Amino acid sequence: MSKKLKVMTIALMAFVITGAVYSAEWDHRLGIEVRGPVLAPLLKGSELSVYNKNAEPFMMGLNVSGALKYGFSETFVLGLTGGYTTTYDDSAATSDKSFAFFNSDNAGYKLNGLRFGLEGQYYFYPEGNVQPFVVGGLGLDMWSLENLEDGTKEDFKDLGLRFGAGIGFWIGEDFLIDLQGKMTYSVTNISSEEAGFYHDVDWSKKKSRPFNGYLEPSIALTYFFGGPRDTDADGVKDKFDQCPDTPMGAVVDEYGCPKDSDGDRIYDGIDACDNTPEGAIVDHQGCPLDNDKDGVFDGLDKCPNTPLGVSVDSRGCPLDTDGDGVPDFKDKEADTPAGAVVDADGVALDGDGDGVADGIDKCPDTPADVTVDEFGCPKAKPLTEKIILNIKYSPGSFKPDVAARSILDDLYETMKAYPNLKIEINGYTDALGSSRGNQKLSEQRAKAVMDYLVEKGVSPDRMTSAGYGEDPKYFIGDNSTEAGRQKNRRVEIVPIQQSTQE
Repeated sequence: MSKKLKVMTIALMAFVITGAVYSAEWDHRLGIEVRGPVLAPLLKGSELSVYNKNAEPFMMGLNVSGALKYGFSETFVLGLTGGYTTTYDDSAATSDKSFAFFNSDNAGYKLNGLRFGLEGQYYFYPEGNVQPFVVGGLGLDMWSLENLEDGTKEDFKDLGLRFGAGIGFWIGEDFLIDLQGKMTYSVTNISSEEAGFYHDVDWSKKKSRPFNGYLEPSIALTYFFGGPRDTDADGVKDKFDQCPDTPMGAVVDEYGCPKDSDGDRIYDGIDACDNTPEGAIVDHQGCPLDNDKDGVFDGLDKCPNTPLGVSVDSRGCPLDTDGDGVPDFKDKEADTPAGAVVDADGVALDGDGDGVADGIDKCPDTPADVTVDEFGCPKAKPLTEKIILNIKYSPGSFKPDVAARSILDDLYETMKAYPNLKIEINGYTDALGSSRGNQKLSEQRAKAVMDYLVEKGVSPDRMTSAGYGEDPKYFIGDNSTEAGRQKNRRVEIVPIQQSTQE
């Protein structure tokens, strides 16, 4: 290579590396490329002997080419290429001349070539300022070999594989400069010159050729038509647009993504109601919907089917002043106590009719007419211990006196409140009188208590009565004293089955 050419090449490379800081794109764009400047024949056959020297005699020649390229994506470009090459051999060569720049001083033959190809380029970092790539494809080379001594010519054609790599730099949005090294290796001959035209070389045999491949170190300038695309017309080129499907009219950020200030999924610029509360459902214009017209937007409205005109709370649900689950507009009992179970009309239920609403009633199965406390439980306490009645009987009498009747009245309330309670009524006497008379008297006194409770309303099935007379084993007092005899004259009421009700 000449000194002048080297200087120009170095200067151009410095300009490209320092000045190309712009990243454009080639996706769906058509480009025209001009490339040059040289081609270096390589890969000699091992049996080649030309001019009595085993060397590659053909020199590096002038090489210019062009291409029509199309970007199918951001990373892949396909091009149709065509070029012209010319060089000479060196009859005085003592070593390989592949990288000696061509001249005709010692030439015996001139080589001209028309080269066509289909090549693809793959770019690894299309979004960057510096964009390395690989290239590959197929080529058709149409060579013409001229004998400079007698002017005779022979033509031959090769099919070759092309592969290489390079690095590209954008200048503005439309121009791309790249530096590339590409190798072509001849795969097969379509046609060859007659054996012996070039010395004794049979050009159809790769090992006997002066070269069967060539290297193209080159620099190219490509112009892409149409400019970088802005498919969605949002003002951000597709190359930089991270949201390439932005709808028309939407306001976008620097990355081309639509803005949505109120988060309702209707983009700014299209949104006719740009202060929609978060979570509200909107129409196609971005305005909140309120299907039940209660003043609370759909999406925020927890009760979206409120009847028209009904007052609602901040959640869009009808007011329920007493908190019974029945809204005020349906509630026929607006002051139901908290915790009460109500019917569909908001009226408190009272399954046992004791005046304490279900839900509050801790004893929901209280029998009718039983006096209850604030929790719905009977005021009468369960009978857990036996009752001893020391009745002051009139002589020969067996009926309970006033004090005993008061106790029995309380017992009646207990029996009424606890329907599972059953009792035994046992009568006892002192030792005065006959044993037979005392036995009968004790039975009568026990039965009199039972009869009193039956008259009050206690079922006879819940009671038994028995008399034990003056049996000494039941005495609890000293029969020799009046006080002791008074203790022995008694009726005992013993619980034998307790209520299961707490």
